[in-house]
Amino acid sequence: MLSAHQVRNKQRAAVRRREDDVEEDEITSGELNLVPYLDIVTNLMLFLLASVTAIVILGQINTTLPDKGQSASTADPQTKPEDVPLKMVVSITKDKIILWSISGLEGTLKDPKITVARTGRQGEKCDGGYMCESNVCETQTRTCTAPDPKATIVPVFDYRTLNDALFKIARDRYLGKHRSLATYQAILMADGSIPYGTIISVMNAMRCKLPAVGTGTNGCYLPSAELKPTDKPIVDADMVYDTARAEYNPDKFALFHDILFSTGFE
Repeated sequence: MLSAHQVRNKQRAAVRRREDDVEEDEITSGELNLVPYLDIVTNLMLFLLASVTAIVILGQINTTLPDKGQSASTADPQTKPEDVPLKMVVSITKDKIILWSISGLEGTLKDPKITVARTGRQGEKCDGGYMCESNVCETQTRTCTAPDPKATIVPVFDYRTLNDALFKIARDRYLGKHRSLATYQAILMADGSIPYGTIISVMNAMRCKLPAVGTGTNGCYLPSAELKPTDKPIVDADMVYDTARAEYNPDKFALFHDILFSTGFE
């Protein structure tokens, strides 16, 4: 019977003979043994994938990006004015809000409809905490209080000025008419540093006419294309209305509630 030492010697000798045979085959056939190289590449790929997975965080936001549509100059001349989408855009930067339209019917990026300045600082007028950087509006004087030095400053803008401009556009163009569903769309374009709270306040100013200072609101009626012909044109219980049958009233109905989010513009 062979000892363990003899067995190991025989194994080493067999491995050497096998290696010599492989080398001889490679020299004779002219082919390289790629198995070691494939092992190296596989290990390298696994290492790179593990490194990328460790440092990359993926997020998803459920938003709808606007499609690039035709310009106002190429629109069908037979289309009624109340059926032509204005393609309103509200652009939010760190210092101001710009209201303009892609169609050019209500201002352009170079010559906007209005520019809304940043407000909400201590002592400035307000009608609620949402209009103050401190999120506190003093009820007696209707002015913003000083923000907490340790708190994060949230950009605040004159949302009523923005709301008044959108209300005037809707009133001048659609009052008493059957406003098309496509005209309710507007694009919200925000700088990446704008916090969520500011975006929500801007969206509220775009959707409905803001109530008078000091009064509450029940929102506004929304357009619907799902009402049956047997239903009334305006359903108070559900706060909806049929755009094809109900004449538009900006004091009661939505302004630009169908908001699309955009990461930029061309």
